[in-house]
Amino acid sequence: MSSGFSRQALAKGSILSAGVLLVAALIGLLNYFGMKYYQRFDWTGSKLYSLSDKTKSVLAGLPADKTIDVTLFLPPGSPLHDPARELLERYAAATPQVKFRAIEAEKNLIEAQRLVEKFELASLNVVVFESGADRRVVEESDLADYDYSGIQYGQPPQMTGFKGEEAFTGAILELAESRKPKVLLTSGHGEASIDESGASGFSQVRDLVGKENLSLESWTSLGKPNVPEGTDLLVIAGARAAFIQPELDAFGRYLDRGGRMLVLLDPELAGSAPGGVQKRGLEAWLATRGVDVRDDIVVDPSATVPMYGAETLFVNAAGAQPIVESLQQAGYPVIVALARSVAPGAAPEGMEATTLLATSADGWGETDLVNLRGVAKDGKDSPAPVPIAVAVAKKEKDSSPSFDEEEIDAPEPDLATGEGPDWRLVVIGDSDFATNALLPSAGNPTLVANAFNWLLERQKLLGIGAKKPDQVRLSLTPGQLSAITWGVLAGLPALAIAAGTAVWFRRRRAR
Repeated sequence: MSSGFSRQALAKGSILSAGVLLVAALIGLLNYFGMKYYQRFDWTGSKLYSLSDKTKSVLAGLPADKTIDVTLFLPPGSPLHDPARELLERYAAATPQVKFRAIEAEKNLIEAQRLVEKFELASLNVVVFESGADRRVVEESDLADYDYSGIQYGQPPQMTGFKGEEAFTGAILELAESRKPKVLLTSGHGEASIDESGASGFSQVRDLVGKENLSLESWTSLGKPNVPEGTDLLVIAGARAAFIQPELDAFGRYLDRGGRMLVLLDPELAGSAPGGVQKRGLEAWLATRGVDVRDDIVVDPSATVPMYGAETLFVNAAGAQPIVESLQQAGYPVIVALARSVAPGAAPEGMEATTLLATSADGWGETDLVNLRGVAKDGKDSPAPVPIAVAVAKKEKDSSPSFDEEEIDAPEPDLATGEGPDWRLVVIGDSDFATNALLPSAGNPTLVANAFNWLLERQKLLGIGAKKPDQVRLSLTPGQLSAITWGVLAGLPALAIAAGTAVWFRRRRAR
């Protein structure tokens, strides 16, 4: 009896062991094939986490010796942390040349501090792309578009578009090409310097736009026949001396080839001609490009900044143009100091000038500059609202054309026909708003960053648009909510009791 029982126990044990080994083998096979034939699914309606064909093409075209390390610093509490992490994991899954890691400062403070010092980060709300000694830093503000209309009612901003793929693929593409957008700042006319750390310097602009993302250099335009080849953006910031005609001709040729310019002009009073504004040589030239630079000083008694002089005031966004759209939605003003009015003029055919910033209805452009101690609004002054900044670009078409790589190499027709290269120009009647003294204030850093991004227009090369996040909501009436609550609290336990009773009766009959 004992021998038979032992044999039965041994047989059962062998069968059980074989079953366990078989299950283990099946699990091993499933894991092996799961790793070898890896597949992720995107169930969002807008395919928020699906990589576009252009991104896949960029990843497939990475040089064999190019490895890109991506570090996500966004805190878990950020609304962009989860979509950014999910998307970056898909980049890493698409190619072994992209290495991804997420750093949570609260859990790994030492490692986070080490990387902050290594990357020279001003904040932890960034994503860093690194390849060798080169890197790109993507700010959290570049990852999404928001609707701020509900702020006045106490509601948080609502994400209207997720731009993570556009920003991430752009950073990878720039690292793969080992090229940073080249930004030149003119010098030799008393312009502000990016190396000056004092109150009137532009060193914080250099830090804001990211010294890892752009190549910013000073360039002496006097005596140079052309703007250097490969210049992505030319900046004139606070010139105090006049530009001569050969320089203006060089600027014109640069724009006609599809160049981009940012011009910041201050209204410095002319000493030799009391009551006038010193000419910079740019006024007449800008008029041919659709920008009317006026000889006045902007005054707005209802918008002066406390603790500052009457010349320091705040102005607001004046339209839905991409540079100021976020400022308008959030209601953030821009603080300027001793500004002149800059208005849309007669733009070349095919181009359009748009106002970016303007005063309130109480402002005006003071043209009588002889007696500035007793300024008063009269019929000679520029009427309110006074425009202070203008952007010029090609007119918007009824429907945006799809990206076509052949367009990049298309011939360059005559600019006069309105079909020439897509040049862009932004002119602002003040440079003080971007100096170290005022840049941290209100919407000033947003205006500077947006102006650079719009002028450089990196997303056009990629043709990757923002994706609308899914916002699935279930609206229930109080009666429906009550029914669901009682169903969960009472229905589920009742089902469990009924099932248990049925099992008890079945076992009892079996006996």
